Amino acid sequence: MMLGSCFAEHVGERLKMYMGCDSVDVNPFGVLYNPTSIAQAIKLLISHEDLPSITGNKHIFHGQDGVWHSWLHSSHFSDKTKEGCIEKTTARLTVAREMLKDATLLCITFGTTRHYRHDGLVVANCHKEPQRCFTEEEPSLEELKMLWANVLQELKAFNPDLKTVFTVSPYRYRKYGFHVSQIQKAKLLLLCDYLCNSRETTENEETYTAYFPSYEIQLDELRDYRFYKEDMLHPSDQAVNIIAERFMDWSFSTALKEESMKRLKEYRLKQHRKLI
Repeated sequence: MMLGSCFAEHVGERLKMYMGCDSVDVNPFGVLYNPTSIAQAIKLLISHEDLPSITGNKHIFHGQDGVWHSWLHSSHFSDKTKEGCIEKTTARLTVAREMLKDATLLCITFGTTRHYRHDGLVVANCHKEPQRCFTEEEPSLEELKMLWANVLQELKAFNPDLKTVFTVSPYRYRKYGFHVSQIQKAKLLLLCDYLCNSRETTENEETYTAYFPSYEIQLDELRDYRFYKEDMLHPSDQAVNIIAERFMDWSFSTALKEESMKRLKEYRLKQHRKLI
């Protein structure tokens, strides 16, 4: 399962090509950027209740665009009716919960540290609602450490065989300037380092967490601007392909590499149009 920013989404879609859609679940809440929203999503996944029971449907609202949205999901789950939005989010949660229960690897990609709160709830997406409706927050590194140490413990109880990999999105956020973006990335890197190396999170020998250097590969190895899109912020498709291949080479066993190449051939064959 891949959770996190749009970078996780892009890499996850490539993994589906190699492993098959039934073997990879990508962002069951839609794109999530910050550690607090991702932690919130995981807690919902490992709970034993459906969304309406947990939130009382407080996460569902009628937006200024006339569409029903969920504060916990991206716009992919929005619908013209309230019932439709509830059905989409609930059905997706059920499928993802079963997938996570049997998953062997959870890959989490952090993008930024800041999050937005509306009426006491940390939102996954603001859905273009007025800025005055939200409070912007910047949690401290210590707060994020405590939050995620707890999340890892709960994940371990939910799926004892699950391995968790952390990575940081190489996408740069220019909203507050590149200096602030670098500071946020530094905080995320320190958080990942803590989660992968701290005794508090690794004292159980069966617990497995690791860090994959997506951020470093992009900035240190693929730093030429031909590896960026036209906005000079997002990694290009070529860069994402390279990092996805490096991730698979790093995480796949020899047997899985061989199997993945077979599945990739099958995937490519299905993409060909029949002439007759």
